Amino acid sequence: MARLLAPTSKLIAVILGAMDLPADAMDRTFQNEVENSLKETVPSNWWLRASWRDQTLVVFVSPPAQQSFDLWYDTSRQKETLENLCKAIPVAIWSQIKTDQDIAVEQVVGAGMAAKGAFSSRAGNIWQRSQPIDDDA
Repeated sequence: MARLLAPTSKLIAVILGAMDLPADAMDRTFQNEVENSLKETVPSNWWLRASWRDQTLVVFVSPPAQQSFDLWYDTSRQKETLENLCKAIPVAIWSQIKTDQDIAVEQVVGAGMAAKGAFSSRAGNIWQRSQPIDDDA
């Protein structure tokens, strides 16, 4: 069995090397740092995932199903929750963001259900999503 796996792992390494991806395309160190910094501000059963969208790092957040739907349909509470999450992002994170970049927090409900919008930290407001969610990470 080990003889069969050895060539396969070498082939995978060659294919990945040939893809010639930028080094930062696969490095999630910063995204993980942002996710971990916010985990203490939400209940432990909430799901968080940060992913770059052009110049904005979007933190997708999803509470458990019923709580998520309740928040989804209570727009003022949803906005307040997203805004509070933005405010909870530590200064150490912001010091790593360029001036032309932003961090936004967006609620996701269910599999593939596009969010209504996200709270933009720098702009201090909700921006409307014009495209469906396409998580690349």
